Amino acid sequence: MPYLSKYGLIKACGTIEQAFKSLVADRCSYRARAQIKNYLTKMVRNSSSNPSFGNICKLLKSFDSSWNAAFKDAVNNHASSNSLKTSLQSLVDTRNEFAHGGNPRVSIGDVRRYFHDARAVIEELDWVVG
Repeated sequence: MPYLSKYGLIKACGTIEQAFKSLVADRCSYRARAQIKNYLTKMVRNSSSNPSFGNICKLLKSFDSSWNAAFKDAVNNHASSNSLKTSLQSLVDTRNEFAHGGNPRVSIGDVRRYFHDARAVIEELDWVVG
């Protein structure tokens, strides 16, 4: 796996992880007390969590079950629903394989496609919590 693909993979997955956690934490911290903001920083923003569809749903459900339901509906009703979920999971799985010493077979083109689709998932999340 060339260096650019490895770098792109780590950067893409990390960006999606930060995006989903920041969207939820930002929404919940708006006008919140300092204690709530501290909690969100510690337990959401600074936590380590793969940006899988299941983990995003789990985080949403821990704050608001209607957010979780609306997010699932939004992604499931998207014209490219299967592709979005598959790409997001491929991004996570490939990153995990590389991070744990494996040598995944992925091109920079694959990483770009995974990221593009994962970004669409984040856009749905933004619409739901926004």
